Amino acid sequence: MQIPPNILKVCILIIILISGFFVLQFFMLIHPFKIKTKVTPESLNLKYENVSFKTDDNILLKGWFIPSGSSNATIIICHGYPADKNNLLMTSEFILSHYNIFLFDFRYFGESDGWYTTGGYKEQKDIEAAVKYLRSRKDAGKIGALGFSLGASTILMSHPKEIEAIIADSPYANMELLLEQVYWIFPSFTKKPFIWMTRALGKLIMGVDIKDISPVDEMKKIKAPVLLIHGSKDRQIPAMHSRYIYDSSNKSNTDLWIIEGARHGWNYAINPDEYKDRVMEFFDKHLKE
Repeated sequence: MQIPPNILKVCILIIILISGFFVLQFFMLIHPFKIKTKVTPESLNLKYENVSFKTDDNILLKGWFIPSGSSNATIIICHGYPADKNNLLMTSEFILSHYNIFLFDFRYFGESDGWYTTGGYKEQKDIEAAVKYLRSRKDAGKIGALGFSLGASTILMSHPKEIEAIIADSPYANMELLLEQVYWIFPSFTKKPFIWMTRALGKLIMGVDIKDISPVDEMKKIKAPVLLIHGSKDRQIPAMHSRYIYDSSNKSNTDLWIIEGARHGWNYAINPDEYKDRVMEFFDKHLKE
């Protein structure tokens, strides 16, 4: 049966529009508008060092080393998507009472180089480079890490042996599950083609298979103690992500704290005193001599 020309034209137009939407969506995922936060160590009257270091794939990263004055252990602070190191400065400043903090911008974000983000896959190299940099310093001491969202997930996937304690605030379990949130406007069965196309473009453009972006698959390998934190009302990355991660972890070294009523990015804000107490208690238990 021959398709009428007008119907054929409409079908072709729909295919072009859907394909165009998808390509634009993919570009925005890997090259998003950046959140630029104005707060700096100077604005908080903190002494600090501007530092630069390179990854093993030759990406120049920028960071701040902020000494505590009362400790030679250091906590790496890893920001979320699409923010920068500045974004977590005010909510991590309290850690300076016991530890140095080291904040850096992942590739593409903030002051660091890079044309695109890979949602945590190549950012593992950024974590490894940060650890290597700290190991070159005599005043860094033991290393812990606290990451939010993208930062949390990347730490869990990378988990260098030098990081002796990990706090993962609002991580995603795997990229495929997260993409279902990205394409939330589509009915469940219609999301699959978009996820398949994302996977194909990821391989073609970045050399990354989204199936390999999966913190949940790394949990059994992590030897360091882990504290997972998630808000019960998080809609961007629902709390089920941390529950999946916890379920696949070594229960002997992993704890899960669900903060009731907290949305994405609100875990600290909803009860800062308890958040500070739990974070410091965790690091003191696992990093102090």
